[in-house]
Amino acid sequence: MTVADEPLVAADLILLLLNAPSPGGAAEDVRGITRLEKLLFLVDKQTDLSTRVLRPFEFKPYNYGPYSKAIYEAIDVLEEARLVSEERVFFADDVAIDEMEDATASDTELEGTERRFSLTDEGRDVARLLADRNPDVAPILANIKKQYAAMPLRQLIRYVYLQYPTYAEASLIRDRV
Repeated sequence: MTVADEPLVAADLILLLLNAPSPGGAAEDVRGITRLEKLLFLVDKQTDLSTRVLRPFEFKPYNYGPYSKAIYEAIDVLEEARLVSEERVFFADDVAIDEMEDATASDTELEGTERRFSLTDEGRDVARLLADRNPDVAPILANIKKQYAAMPLRQLIRYVYLQYPTYAEASLIRDRV
């Protein structure tokens, strides 16, 4: 087995997604856990990358659409490893959806903040190494990020609900997006 044949772990997708260029060109943060989750859901549904991942993220219908507890756990591990940094930014408008989902998933109180995820310098180095070892994966993730990351959150959720309605069945906000 060559290095390129080594399977990825699910957290690698987060690093590669964060490292992927955004619609503006440079790699930038992903605004909100809900957005990150929906982008990874679209990676799962619109690409075949999950076949290359050991224990890929598994999604189930939940309060705010497709949900994977493993994404929250992976973010925690990546932060502890100092590969991903998180900034909490005070928000307004529809980002409240993101905080509501985060509070539901982690039993925390609402604070009026949005979680923003970005790579640390070490995380960027690891993501580049992963991209070098998996040269066909990075462009796929860049395409997903380019298509969906800049969408307003409600529009992204609406798109996911319309394309994958079974994942919206348990949603608390289905009628509001």
